[in-house]
Amino acid sequence: MVHPVQSVIESLYAAGRCPRLHVDATHASVTVPDFIRQQWRERLIIDLDASYPLDLVFGESGLAADLSFGGHVTRCSFPWESIYIVTDRSTGRGIVLDRHVPESVKRQAAGQQPAPAFDNAITKVEPPAEPKPELRRVEAEPAAEEAPAVAEAAPPAAAPSPSDDQAKKRRAAFRVIDGGG
Repeated sequence: MVHPVQSVIESLYAAGRCPRLHVDATHASVTVPDFIRQQWRERLIIDLDASYPLDLVFGESGLAADLSFGGHVTRCSFPWESIYIVTDRSTGRGIVLDRHVPESVKRQAAGQQPAPAFDNAITKVEPPAEPKPELRRVEAEPAAEEAPAVAEAAPPAAAPSPSDDQAKKRRAAFRVIDGGG
């Protein structure tokens, strides 16, 4: 059985889109550099851009990818339970996995603390009538600085593999996007 997070990521790739993950980096099984875990805590945002050599692998318990932080590539892993939002980077449409949302994020979304920027960009709507209570659809307007559309592209497996120099340059360009706060 395919996990809902994997299904959404694969659907976005098939449509030529870039998946954006919201991850609780404090989850015990998340593998990221310590400084990233300390800086972003429950609000780590990862873009899985298919044009970068991610070496993305889905497993039974989660996913793993090569990510660059400050120009240093690290093999990172994220169990399914640590991923609580998956959206299309350019449109903001995607899913929220309610049972995975950290309590601190829920409190901020409820107005007990200032809401982060990404909560303002995601409009929550009722889930479909299907019996999947842990999932609900969200839609949002694209951020002003992001392009409203992405050209159609082949899935990552069909993309030509770049040279090592190109890969290093692309990895150096990765950045963590602040979810607000």
